[in-house]
Amino acid sequence: MIHIVLVIFYVRHWEHHVTFSFTPTNNDFWPVVLSASLQAFYTDLIQIYTAVLLFLTQRLAISRTLVRRLKLTAIHDISGAWGGLGSALSSVWQQTDIPASWWTTSAVAAYLAGITVLHVTSSTLLQFQTFNTSMTTSVPTTLGWLDDSSYSSSTNLGLITPSLPIVNQLTGLVSAGLSNTTLYDTLKTNTIAGNATVNATTVTSTCGLIPNVTYSANTSTAIVPFGSNAFNVLNASNIWPDQIHVVPWMEYEDPYSKVRELNGVYLMVSTLLDIEPSVQDQVAINMTWPYAYYQIGDPTPTIINYTIYVYFIQCSLLANTTDGVVDMQTNSLLSPTSISQPSTQWEIDQFGWSNTSWQAQIGGALATPDSSSGFIFDGLPTQIIEPSAADEYIMSLVGLNLTDEYTQFLYEGARPISNFTLRPDELEFAVAKAAAQLIWIAGQMGTPNGGIQPGNGTAYVNEQFIALRLNINLLPLAFAASASVIMLGLALHMTRSFDASHDSQAAIPDIGVLQLLWLGHRSVSINEVLEDVQHPTETNLRRAGMIDVCLTKTMSDEEKLGSSTDDLSW
Repeated sequence: MIHIVLVIFYVRHWEHHVTFSFTPTNNDFWPVVLSASLQAFYTDLIQIYTAVLLFLTQRLAISRTLVRRLKLTAIHDISGAWGGLGSALSSVWQQTDIPASWWTTSAVAAYLAGITVLHVTSSTLLQFQTFNTSMTTSVPTTLGWLDDSSYSSSTNLGLITPSLPIVNQLTGLVSAGLSNTTLYDTLKTNTIAGNATVNATTVTSTCGLIPNVTYSANTSTAIVPFGSNAFNVLNASNIWPDQIHVVPWMEYEDPYSKVRELNGVYLMVSTLLDIEPSVQDQVAINMTWPYAYYQIGDPTPTIINYTIYVYFIQCSLLANTTDGVVDMQTNSLLSPTSISQPSTQWEIDQFGWSNTSWQAQIGGALATPDSSSGFIFDGLPTQIIEPSAADEYIMSLVGLNLTDEYTQFLYEGARPISNFTLRPDELEFAVAKAAAQLIWIAGQMGTPNGGIQPGNGTAYVNEQFIALRLNINLLPLAFAASASVIMLGLALHMTRSFDASHDSQAAIPDIGVLQLLWLGHRSVSINEVLEDVQHPTETNLRRAGMIDVCLTKTMSDEEKLGSSTDDLSW
């Protein structure tokens, strides 16, 4: 019945509640030791269980056989079949010559075969198997997003701006904490296997055209309105076609109150823009680039003035913090972060103030004139344009190559004509990526190098590890359970559990050599039958034993009370 219990455990999977956890350092040792110990224990248990079961069933079956009226040969065959599976099969084979007890000997053979099945399946029925599990724990982290309180008087992001192109060359392991435009917390330990839930802040940008800009060619300045009552004067020298230039600005100063910061990055763009003709007049600024054209044989150049349309654009910056999933081993961001729908067409900028200073820090750092790209575009008579490193980097992100432009300008005599059409989503992604990378570099540089000291935090980790659990194998269980059910039915039949008589009992408890000598001494009829056998072969003796006998002694009422007399019926 133990296998019926195991079937119930298998259906309910209750055995899986027995688990053992272990570390990766001993994952090759404990599974072997525990599995071997379990198999040895269960095998020994089954052997003891089947030994007791076989002893009881054999004794009861033989006792019930001896009280029945059977052929003497049948009693011999049944008793011999209980000697083992080989003896049982031999007894079944002997029935083909002289059939005395087909069913009972076959039942004994089947019962002993079931015992063998239980022994064979015992070594594979139960085992410990490894499985992946997890638990939640907390680990220390380094914050990826640097809020306004992180910026101090020693922060100088302008010194970090020339390092922007290097970030794209870093591998994922080196650039942990940055994924495209997302800054996320990094874990301070990699000894735990699994995933961690951290804060992930995605930087986005929205770019709009600034209308009604007043441009002065004489002073190379532009008056840019910041709202209804504020304006600022920007350095707006001519720029070469198909270029993007981050314009430096200063916030509107009010001596009587603490002012808010201007939100985002301001740029001059000389590429083509796909905008409505009705909007073109509000946002386009005509700038003249004098081009010197030399004719063959004439050393005096001909000056041709090319008109370049320049647009002033404000790109506001936003930060959206959500939960992100990070791999504990590599510190790489696994879950994609949601990004707001990019702009599909150019629109008029909606001016707004910002209550935070990080946008102003980014705008000022990208507009710093101290980080030169090394390329100088000089026009006539006094025009000199030197794009910054931030200009070159943002241009590379949208698909413009400043090196090629400079080569064509310097050696190939390219004319100042715009050919590249800039889309708003391209510029928004470039500005957001540059801002995110600048903040990430500032956190890596630290306060002593003009950067920012990142803070500390805590993340909850879904720690994954390997554990052992007890498992019941279905195929061995099916064979063992089937054998147990069959053995139970055979045992009930052979022991006559449902129709056994209690009024008589066997005169002898077993059929052995001593019992046979005793029977030969007491039974004249058996002696007479066996005396006629000249050659005591197995076949001759079995043929001679085909007589009905009943080796019982009847118990009267007085015998039941204590006085008994033995009578054998033959």
